[in-house]
Amino acid sequence: MKQTAYIRYSWGVLGYTIAVILWGAYVRATGSGAGCGSHWPLCNGEVIPISPRIETLVEFTHRVSSGLTLVLVVGLVIWAFVAFPGRHPARLGACVSGILVMSEVAVGAGLVYFELVAGNASAARAIAIAVHLVNTFLLLGALTLTAWWASSGVLPVLRNQGRLPWIIGLSLAGVLIVGMSGAVTALGDTLFPASSLAQGVQQDLSPATHFLVRLRVVHPFLAVLVALGAGAGALFVRDLKPEAATRRLALSLVGLFGIQLAAGLANVILLAPIWLQQVHLFLADLVWVALVLLGALALTPKPARTG
Repeated sequence: MKQTAYIRYSWGVLGYTIAVILWGAYVRATGSGAGCGSHWPLCNGEVIPISPRIETLVEFTHRVSSGLTLVLVVGLVIWAFVAFPGRHPARLGACVSGILVMSEVAVGAGLVYFELVAGNASAARAIAIAVHLVNTFLLLGALTLTAWWASSGVLPVLRNQGRLPWIIGLSLAGVLIVGMSGAVTALGDTLFPASSLAQGVQQDLSPATHFLVRLRVVHPFLAVLVALGAGAGALFVRDLKPEAATRRLALSLVGLFGIQLAAGLANVILLAPIWLQQVHLFLADLVWVALVLLGALALTPKPARTG
């Protein structure tokens, strides 16, 4: 009973964390990252801001929701040691999630302390945004594996799996790189918005524009390349591991890649409105979670048949 409740709780924490990530992207897209000034964890020197501006409300809400993520993940770790025996993989996943949520908090605090928010268009901010994305994806991956391992109780096996670990590993690395470029591209869209598609293309190709603008053209090419490669990898996994669950997940992942590419194209044509940026990021999170699950499912050894 405890383990069943833990599985539900762990999936719930994953879903809540994705919602917090989307709100964090809204903070960036609306330029509200400096809503609490350079104070952290206080907001403009106050525990609860009095008579706050809208930017302050947006940023303060994000801090509160992020703090709740920390509390939920700490609960995930403690509960794992209560519900599962020693050496159970759910404990490992929960502990890694705990470490990554702490580093997530540290990166967020660093953005505030070093004022890498609002209108800051420095290379340091671009690097910090990319690092933040990597940590966020790793946290989502750890939470996903915690929930999966709580259900299966079996760690993946890499030996004697042929090319499968390489295909999954390269797909994960590719999606991670695309996510990093997407985070930097979203920053460029926020800081240097174009008034029309023609002006946006002109900005992208002009050597006189800011480096964040010139980098925007890189992301679509990377996205198409990785979607095709990782999509082909998912089909390879489907053929190599023809179990029903693996086949469904692989085909779902291919579908998600297609939807994500369509959303990315719409993002370019419509000049990256905030709501579509949110949809694009949500799809990216789903792609990452589905890919992590596909790897875990494909690499988990089948139980030996008895009788």
